[in-house]
Amino acid sequence: MEFKLDIPIFSKEFLNYPKINLIKNNFLNYKISKIVLDTRTYTGNGGIFFALKGKSFDAHKFIKNIINQIDYVVISNKKYIIKNFEKKFIIVDDTTLALDYLAYIYRSSFKKLKVIAVAGSNGKTTTKELIKDLLSKKYKVVASKENQNNLFGVAYTLFNIKKDTEFCIVELGISYSNEMDILGKTTRPDYVVITNIGKEHLEFLKDINNVFKEETKILKYLNSNGVAILNKDDEFLRKINFLKQQRWFSLYDSTADIFIKNSKFHKTFTKFTVILKEKGFLDNIEIKTKLLGRYNIYNILSAILTVKTCADINKEEIIASIENFNPVAMRGERFKLNDNLIINESYNANPDSMKETILEFQNIFSKEKKILVLGDMLELGVHSIKEHKNLKNYINEEKIKHIFLVGKYIKHLYKEINKKNNVSYYKTVNKKLIETLISLLNNNKNLVILVKSSHGVGLWKLVEELKLKIKK
Repeated sequence: MEFKLDIPIFSKEFLNYPKINLIKNNFLNYKISKIVLDTRTYTGNGGIFFALKGKSFDAHKFIKNIINQIDYVVISNKKYIIKNFEKKFIIVDDTTLALDYLAYIYRSSFKKLKVIAVAGSNGKTTTKELIKDLLSKKYKVVASKENQNNLFGVAYTLFNIKKDTEFCIVELGISYSNEMDILGKTTRPDYVVITNIGKEHLEFLKDINNVFKEETKILKYLNSNGVAILNKDDEFLRKINFLKQQRWFSLYDSTADIFIKNSKFHKTFTKFTVILKEKGFLDNIEIKTKLLGRYNIYNILSAILTVKTCADINKEEIIASIENFNPVAMRGERFKLNDNLIINESYNANPDSMKETILEFQNIFSKEKKILVLGDMLELGVHSIKEHKNLKNYINEEKIKHIFLVGKYIKHLYKEINKKNNVSYYKTVNKKLIETLISLLNNNKNLVILVKSSHGVGLWKLVEELKLKIKK
């Protein structure tokens, strides 16, 4: 992976990064115009290589593969300095933070650019994609790709900014304390959207109060003239009253800047009327969307309010964009296999999103034969057993044809629910599970199957196997 910068960064700006150590000072006059991050795919010459470290990789080990091609190498471990190439090495405490600092410098080079940050516990990716879709009809937009929302991904997004970029939309995902401070310092947003506060990453953040504190840290880095777009139905977010400019979205509260009425939920679409307050006037917008569930209405409202706050988008453009918007891959995407409907929610799961998705699934498809394929909710720490057991309270077993449970922690749900030959447990996604579901789909029609778990469980692989092997 490499990034060619539209506006080069002079190395003297990068040297403001704390605790930087140069082996030789000729870097002082170097012009950074190319960022290289992957030795395996780089076939060019020149640029500055960052030896990044993650949970399961360390690029320091591969410096020797690229040292002849590259101009400079940023490292955090002196033992990887290669003899005869010492002059190319720049030593920092943390290569990821150094990369983020460089991304901040680059982002700051574009004076007319507007940065929109999307944070929160659930719905970030869909909200980000909705905002991107709405804005890109009229403006030059760069946005986070897929789920590149961590300390690496946010930098990657910023390095994609070009001279003609008008809006950059960054999704901000956190797992640990103080990550949002780093993301805030890197992005310095002009607009912040916070979707909601829920039980996410409790293994590291401990409780929902800490989730609230961590997610809302991004507001400290909001531009002095910036605007926050907040969920007024969220019991934590509605406490926020200290900002210079804040706008609210809600499903129920008519004092919000945007709210709805006349919502109707169908098997293939959702319809509702959006009431938008603008310049003292109320504007009614009739929306029909392929996104299902009440939680997706929140995503749509936050996206509409954001673009109406930061851009010139009219009612007709909003309606056309949202009506044509398709669910994001693994986040509610729908497809048919042998006349059976699959709803794929296999990218992410926490207690709040799992609860809402199961309840909406049972409500919208109340008369259909339903199957649940549920996997672990990861990173819950000491809360894991309790939260998996709690899922029992949201599953109407009498109206579910079969329940498949997959993972280490969801076994606690398996122990709780009533087993009437319609509940199966698997520790992992395996051949037996795949074959069982293939048989079920090949011998039935008009089933509706919800697949939901955290990404690490691998239910997305199960979905791909079904796509390959089921009769079309």
